[in-house]
Amino acid sequence: MNWCKAFSWLLVLCSSALAAGTPLVPTTVCEILHDLTSYTGKDVAVLGRYSFRSAGRWLSEQACTPKSSVSPLLWLTEDLKDAPKPPADFELDGVALRRKFADLRQHTSLGNFRFGTPDYDRWAVVYGRISLRKPDPAASKDSSPAPAADLMYRGNGVVVFLAPNE
Repeated sequence: MNWCKAFSWLLVLCSSALAAGTPLVPTTVCEILHDLTSYTGKDVAVLGRYSFRSAGRWLSEQACTPKSSVSPLLWLTEDLKDAPKPPADFELDGVALRRKFADLRQHTSLGNFRFGTPDYDRWAVVYGRISLRKPDPAASKDSSPAPAADLMYRGNGVVVFLAPNE
């Protein structure tokens, strides 16, 4: 019976070691919103249009296919204490990232601003934890739809900005 227990622990250790070296496949905002219940509470690397304004920061897409019933954005909530730390060997799957990034750029564009800086909208991958967003009773019914979820992240150290030509 002891050899069975030792073998089980060996399997657990081996699978942990294999998983530790696996690059992260980024998930798009639309992928998360299409299956929000399975992503809630999970740590993920999210690809999208990173926007920042005086009201806050978010990751978004212009539209999801198939169409989503909620606004295609994740509100970014910075939490230096409780947000997840990226894995020690943080690496993104380059092939998957390039494929998803090319697809994202087909249906989402960056904003063109007459004033200010182009940094208001950029392409990025942000590592964090998905949580459901509580509805805001003060929000107007005439305004655009509120985001369905937050992405809690640990500061700028987990935001990877992408250059369109890379």
